[in-house]
Amino acid sequence: MKEKRLLEIEEIISELTVDLLVPIRTDKTVNKEAFDKLYLLLDELKILIKGENKINRRLVGLLFFIYTNVLAESEHAHYSSSVFIESARLEEYLSVILWDSPFGEMR
Repeated sequence: MKEKRLLEIEEIISELTVDLLVPIRTDKTVNKEAFDKLYLLLDELKILIKGENKINRRLVGLLFFIYTNVLAESEHAHYSSSVFIESARLEEYLSVILWDSPFGEMR
C-alpha cells in the first residue's frame, strides 16, 4: 500500500512538472496552485518515507530536476521575488525529505 502511494505521488509530481516550471522559465512567475499541490504531496511524502533507508531513485531525480530548475531561475531574480521565495521553500522541503539531519529533527 505504501509503495503504491509513493508511485502515485511520483506520477502526480511528474504530471505537475510542466505547470511548475514553464511559468518560471517563460514569465518568471510562480504557478501558486501547482506549487501548493506539490507541497501537499511533499508533506505526505515526508510521512511516508520517515525512517526509510531507501527512496525511489526516479522520484529523487524528479525532485532534484524540479529544484535545480527553480534554483537556476531564482539566481536571476531579486530576493523578494516569488521565484526566489519558492526556491528557498522547496529547498527546505527537500532537505527534510532527502536528509536525516544530525542537528535534530526539522519540521
